[in-house]
Amino acid sequence: MRRLCHTAYMSSFATEFWPETHSQVEFLPAALPPDLLVTAVKIYVFRGDSVLLTDIATRGWDVPGGHVEAGETPEQTVVRELREETGARVEKSALIGYLKITNTKETTRNKKYPKVSCMLVYKGYGARLDAGHSFELEARGCQFTPLEELAHVHHGWNDAKAQVMAYAFSHP
Repeated sequence: MRRLCHTAYMSSFATEFWPETHSQVEFLPAALPPDLLVTAVKIYVFRGDSVLLTDIATRGWDVPGGHVEAGETPEQTVVRELREETGARVEKSALIGYLKITNTKETTRNKKYPKVSCMLVYKGYGARLDAGHSFELEARGCQFTPLEELAHVHHGWNDAKAQVMAYAFSHP
């Protein structure tokens, strides 16, 4: 079983390849957004040694997030996606980095995006779940999952995701 390092984050992060979009993905810690088109966001919300995951119908358990809609700021997207996918609200969120996404080959799934774009990564603080939330869109449910169980639960779990999760967990 892969374990997360809870004390420090990596100075360089593993890259991953998303075969469905032919994308090379690299996490870069940052306090400010990069000079790249922001196409999506994700947010890590922790409660003790557990992280909030959402069960997305098309891929399984994952960190909440989604695409930025026209006229929407990334911060507004974080609030909307977290609410839609989990029914949660956070007292505050902070940008902790971004995923630099480089499409290595044009496909039907990635042709609407530039060759290089990014997904902003946030950490949420002070989460409150709405027990009566109705999962009507793409999510089927949500749960706080213990970090040591992520390798068995999280969709597409790999070393790159483990490193970003460890970084998010240890980020103040």
